[in-house]
Amino acid sequence: MWSWDQGRLDYFQFDNLKKIARYALQHDLRLTNRKSLVSATGLPFLPDNDQYPPWRNYSRVFGLSLICAKNGTGSLPTKVAQALAADGVTTTDEYFHFLCEATTDPSPVLQGWDSNAIRRYPLLFALKYILARAATGQDTTGISEVVAAYGASGFVGNENQSDFINLISVGHDTKSVNRQAAESIQVISQISYLSLDRRNVTVSLTLDDASNLFEQLAPIAGTPKPNGAEEVFRITELYTAAVDQLELEYASTAVSDIEEAGFSALTTFSEGSKTRKTHVVIERNGKIRAEFFKANPTAVCDFCATDTRKSYPWTPRILDVHHLLPLCSGARTSKTGTILEDLVAVCPTCHRGVHRYYDRWLKEAGQKDFLDADQAKMVYQRAKNEYRALS
Repeated sequence: MWSWDQGRLDYFQFDNLKKIARYALQHDLRLTNRKSLVSATGLPFLPDNDQYPPWRNYSRVFGLSLICAKNGTGSLPTKVAQALAADGVTTTDEYFHFLCEATTDPSPVLQGWDSNAIRRYPLLFALKYILARAATGQDTTGISEVVAAYGASGFVGNENQSDFINLISVGHDTKSVNRQAAESIQVISQISYLSLDRRNVTVSLTLDDASNLFEQLAPIAGTPKPNGAEEVFRITELYTAAVDQLELEYASTAVSDIEEAGFSALTTFSEGSKTRKTHVVIERNGKIRAEFFKANPTAVCDFCATDTRKSYPWTPRILDVHHLLPLCSGARTSKTGTILEDLVAVCPTCHRGVHRYYDRWLKEAGQKDFLDADQAKMVYQRAKNEYRALS
């Protein structure tokens, strides 16, 4: 059984989870009223009816995301919520890799939790299956194939790379797919090196990086608690230690020198530099770049308005893809795939200039990262307005 929460993709977007986490540190999500939560997060939390408090319809979101768990008649935020809420503490890659390592079947969040049952790790299986294929040169994997392989294999998720490669060589019935399982894979496709195209996930890593990352992934260990809420707190207490063990550098693929992308040397070695690395990996994700220009076949820089075809007539365009969300955030996903509206095309010089502007703005604001998408987009627009006023 691969259980998740159906029809809640918007609520599992990393930027929105950070908003919910900040709210959870100040309010009890189990007891809160809808109006307050909607005002704080900008999410609808339907239906608009006082008889349906948010917890009634969204407790799975709060629990499966590991933001909170029941405590007496109310709830308490977890260590994961604290990390999500803090400025520049955790990135989309750190969070979703941990979520894969911590999500179990059966789940302590859902009905049917049995601490004595054999725990399987469906999201960890999915990520390792996708990475194992990428390590053998198969960059794109169908979600239906992942779910079918999980159901047929009996794998827990801690099997080695050879086991997964052998599993990949076996055909699986992909005629039908559990919708909840599919949506959970769409959620983790916000990881920076992944991209989603309807029912297919593509990895933008070298073979070596895909293989090295596979070897790092392992289930969160320890003796499970009989009570589901206590188990959630046990798991989330391990968040920092588990994240610290992951080396999310992807050194052969994308980022060896952050300054090359336009961030200053000062921030390269700062405490928040991991947010910049995540940001740059997204901007250099080959599949996302290809899909963006397929949907937006422009040669004009969004920032300076230069038509690069006129300046360089021997090539279709000389443009980078710039990610408009907070530096720690991945590309958002929807049912149809990676959301491209959070990207703009900019020429390489303007791209470096935007990143340097971000450095200055964040330093002056006393922040390590933008608080949310609205703030990030506001700062980008401010930089563009200042540039054009001077031109």
